[in-house]
Amino acid sequence: MNIHEHNSKILEPKPIEMGFTVGKNAEYAAIPLMGSDTQLMIIHQGKQIKKCRNRKSALKFIEDHRKGKSMAKLPVD
Repeated sequence: MNIHEHNSKILEPKPIEMGFTVGKNAEYAAIPLMGSDTQLMIIHQGKQIKKCRNRKSALKFIEDHRKGKSMAKLPVD
């Protein structure tokens, strides 16, 4: 899995998630949600797929989704 970091803030005392893309052609994007320091929205092919609580859960979801595992589709707020 090829992860591309975006605008990391190494010297921040409390790091804020800045998001990332995954894949050769940036197939997946994890975009930070406004008003949260850790939550990310997963976007695939221009559609919002899932809201994740943190970076670890976002990476796990993307990995499972890429493998084609069956997942329930939840409405996104």
